[in-house]
Amino acid sequence: MLKHVPFIIGLLIIYGSLYPFNFHAAPVGIWAEFFASWRAFTGRGDALSNILLFLPFGYFAVLAYGRKVWLIITSLVLAVGVQALQVYLPGRDANLQDVFWNMLGTGIGGGMALLPWLRPANPGNAGNGNVNFALLLTGSWLAYRLMPFVPSIDWQQFKDSLKPLLLHPQFSSVGLLHDAVAWAVVAYLWSLLCRCRHADLWLLILIGGVFSLEVVIVKNIISVTNVLGAALGVGLWWLWLRKIPSGFVILILLLMLSLLLSGLAPFRLRTIPGYFYWLPFHGFLEGSMMTNISVVFEKGFFYGALILLLQKESGRFLFAVVSAFLLTLAIEIGQVFVYGHTAEITDPLLVLLIAMALKVVMAGSPVHASPGNGR
Repeated sequence: MLKHVPFIIGLLIIYGSLYPFNFHAAPVGIWAEFFASWRAFTGRGDALSNILLFLPFGYFAVLAYGRKVWLIITSLVLAVGVQALQVYLPGRDANLQDVFWNMLGTGIGGGMALLPWLRPANPGNAGNGNVNFALLLTGSWLAYRLMPFVPSIDWQQFKDSLKPLLLHPQFSSVGLLHDAVAWAVVAYLWSLLCRCRHADLWLLILIGGVFSLEVVIVKNIISVTNVLGAALGVGLWWLWLRKIPSGFVILILLLMLSLLLSGLAPFRLRTIPGYFYWLPFHGFLEGSMMTNISVVFEKGFFYGALILLLQKESGRFLFAVVSAFLLTLAIEIGQVFVYGHTAEITDPLLVLLIAMALKVVMAGSPVHASPGNGR
């Protein structure tokens, strides 16, 4: 399975880069602009998006095939190819400088694959699979919270980040459940990642660090819901869930409830049902690329956590994947009947892609016991 993953990621890159495939004749002079575009910097957000786009390709390519020169050539051909084809797509901005960021993303991903704690488990070291995936999931949640990773030294930016917390507090029950469940999951994952004596203290330092970074990173704010969610989630795990035999079951139910409520809020029914889009990634391929990548990190965390917890509780990987797939499909079908959402096949497909990554990273990893059963 591992050797197929880079090809699937490559196809997704081509699909996302060339959608909606409405090719037209290239305008006069466009090729001269294209070859001169390597000097045109399109912004930090665009650069970061192009790095993140190719990072999974580099990671899984090196995992599957090792450090091969032909992987660099393949990545370069892929990056240049999609940019060249974008010349024929109205509305797309073909830019040779993006090739540099794509190659940098491939290199970073390949470097990550060489780190021992980010490599999949093997039969002789199977327990590391849980740690590997726990690290990737935690990283996805932190990436979602800290996008776009660009710090600011503007004092006004700091004040604007804190205004929703200090001056204009607003509370969201759905948002509170969303953050509380996420941080409870992170607290569990942290128990796999940090087995030192003061692990709980280090978790508090991690959470404090995330909130501190959100203040200085542009386009980020801290709300009352964020703070209360973190406190409630970690408190639930420490004081209750990790101490009882049914802790995993309760956490799974809370996670499912959070996905359901977030997927259907604000619960305003349509008078006429909306459309269901069968074209994959319909919503992701429009709007801000930075926002879309942030959503991918968020969904990757929640769907990955759901599959992981279901597998650990049931001991059956297929059951976990099918359950997560059916839940997301039900939510998407429900979105046909409510305002504020776009119903599409993308999220169920994301579940399958995440399950594939989970299977690769956790190969040979045993299922741990639930809280209270020998923990």
